[in-house]
Amino acid sequence: MTGAMSISIALVAFMASLPQIAQDFGSQGTFIAQMMVSIVSLGLMLGAPVSGWILSWAGTRGTFVLCSVVFGVTGACGMFLSSPTLLLASRFLTGFAAVVLTTACFWVIGTEYDEKRRARVFGFATSMGSGTSIFSVMIGGALAQLGGWRLAFLQYPVFACLILLLGLLSLQQVKPGADGGIQPRTPFFKRLLPFYLLAVLLFLILFMASTQFVFLLQSDGIASPTLRSVFLSGYTVVGALAGLAYGPLQQRLSMTGTFVLGLASMAAALAILGWIASPAGAAAGAVLIGFYIGVLGTYVNHFVSEQTDAGSRGHALGILMTFCYLGGFLNPPVLTPLGRLIGPRNVFLVAALVMAVIAVGAATRLRRMPIPQPGQPASK
Repeated sequence: MTGAMSISIALVAFMASLPQIAQDFGSQGTFIAQMMVSIVSLGLMLGAPVSGWILSWAGTRGTFVLCSVVFGVTGACGMFLSSPTLLLASRFLTGFAAVVLTTACFWVIGTEYDEKRRARVFGFATSMGSGTSIFSVMIGGALAQLGGWRLAFLQYPVFACLILLLGLLSLQQVKPGADGGIQPRTPFFKRLLPFYLLAVLLFLILFMASTQFVFLLQSDGIASPTLRSVFLSGYTVVGALAGLAYGPLQQRLSMTGTFVLGLASMAAALAILGWIASPAGAAAGAVLIGFYIGVLGTYVNHFVSEQTDAGSRGHALGILMTFCYLGGFLNPPVLTPLGRLIGPRNVFLVAALVMAVIAVGAATRLRRMPIPQPGQPASK
């Protein structure tokens, strides 16, 4: 479970402090603060395609130990680096380590559990990641309130030490693709490319929760980092519950039906945040965003795992994360200029319309795709 947990901490540990970070970096402060979140996505994006090879080379235990150390050291850099360039570089390496760690963990889930149980375990992993976000964003807000925004970065070395100890005590060394092991068999990239491209757009909009929502809270008069962290933790609470509910939901509604429900939830959330400038509207939007995060984070990994065999699954999941976090990295460069042009709240309304269109398309088109249901063999 620590892979999804590490990505959550990498992205949200300092999120409640973004306005304070922006103030410290002058006229370009808002963009730098948003890029501190987005550059993590670049690390996730560029680390993902090589994570399968790193896993094959270093093995599960070696990968876990190496990534834990890099995550802790580079994450702690936020406590003392003043140069925006060096600070962003450290954020990139933190994301890189987190995504390689996650690929290793998801490979284990996809390999150890059969098709019937896999959806539930992926849902549990998503829930654990969201649950970690709850604590991380709350702790980050409290630490920033206590000692400034840099103190929020203390979470990285503490978490790294804890999971390193856990990994040393529990992990066995397995090298996917080694002699006598599981070998890649089925080509997957061309077949999954349309889904990968869809993931770019879905995650670009998902990252509005990390990069734009906190500034919307500030414009609504919520100035305290601690109080903002309460709103931000709201969608992580719901995301954790949605991750736990994904397995039962997809059994009742199908994978596609659950996906459509998540898309509709995000469309409604963005519309509310765009129209209603109040704490009540922000709270309602946070709840609906959380459901989308819990469903989407589980669905994309479940879908790709069902569409690939054990030998190619690690590489397919790594490439999936490349496309997902490409969307996250593109969020500020695309949406920040759009916000200056049409206004921040109108950006939420435009994104709501886009999500509504995708939801309609998913309801009509994705049902025709050869998507395997639980208990059925994956489509080749």
